[in-house]
Formats: sequence, C-alpha cells, structure tokens
Amino acid sequence: MRTLRIVAWACALCTLSPTASLWGQNDAIPAQDSLEDRRIKRVTRLATFIPGAGQIANRKYWKAPVVWGGMAYCISSIDYNLTQLDAARAHLIELENDPATDFNTLQSARSEEAFYRRNRDLSWFALVGVHALSILDAHVDANLLSFDVSENLALHLRPVPAPHTAALLAPGLVIRWQRPGHKFTNFERSKRAHRAF
Repeated sequence: MRTLRIVAWACALCTLSPTASLWGQNDAIPAQDSLEDRRIKRVTRLATFIPGAGQIANRKYWKAPVVWGGMAYCISSIDYNLTQLDAARAHLIELENDPATDFNTLQSARSEEAFYRRNRDLSWFALVGVHALSILDAHVDANLLSFDVSENLALHLRPVPAPHTAALLAPGLVIRWQRPGHKFTNFERSKRAHRAF
C-alpha cells in the first residue's frame, strides 16, 4: 500500500503545471516561456504514452535502453511468476482434492502459492514504478534543458518584504539568473515585492 501511495504522489507531481511559481502569482508568461512550457508538456506526454520516448525527445539517448531494459525485466518477472503461480495453484488443487494429503504438505503448497502471488503483485508494482520514474526523469530533464549554466550569476543582498511580521522590510537573499532574452530573480517575480516597492 505504501508503494502505491508513492507512485500516486509521483504521478501527481508529474501532472503539476510547470508554470506554477513558488509565490503563487499568475503573471503573464512571455512567448518564449510559453513555447518552453509546451515543449515540456509534449515531452512529458510522450514519456507517458511511449516508454523511453521522453528520454529520446530530450536527446538523452542512453537512458532509453535503461528504461526499456527495466520494463523488459519487470515484464519477464511477471511472466515467470504467473507461470509458477499457475503451477502452484494446480498443485494445491490436486493436494486439496486428495484425502490422503497431510496437513504439513498442504500448508507448504499454500505458502508456495502465496509466495508466487505476492511476487507477481510486486512485479506489477515494479513495472508501474519503472514507468513512473521514466516519466519523472523525462519531465525533470525537459525542465533542466533550458537551465542556465553560464557564469552570468549574481548574488545581491536587498531588503525584501517579510511575511507575517509587523516590520515592512527585512534582510533577504536575492538570487539572479539569466536566460537568453530574460532576466529573472526571486525578488522581481514576487507580486508582494512589486507592491512594496
């Protein structure tokens, strides 16, 4: 049940809108950002419907065989455990219909059937988990493709509005980063900062 919750949270995080900001404002998005958001959504959809396609769309070609290999291993594990489960169930039915079967042999057959049933279920969860991780990986890679790794970073100390305090200003940390054609800071994108200054 815990694994199912983790998979559900991962899927929920994948469906979050990449345009949502940390401050909750709803500013107008420039055209380049809109194109970037559409590209990220397209990559995430590709990864959702075709395993490994998100990695190929992000040009991380070496990751696609890893995804396919993980899914192939999970599918072969499901197939093996299903075959063994069918054999264990057939053997258990034979033993239950035989009046000469002793209690220990019957219990051993039941535990064998439960073992393969549990492994089959875990293999299904592993398959869903590998697919969810591949979607998450493609989504994160698509977001990081436009991440600026140049030397054009600056750090400024500036007074910023303090939430939940009586003081109008408080010391704060502003991180400035640039993307070609854009300048962003966590201070300048804040509506509260625009209202205060």
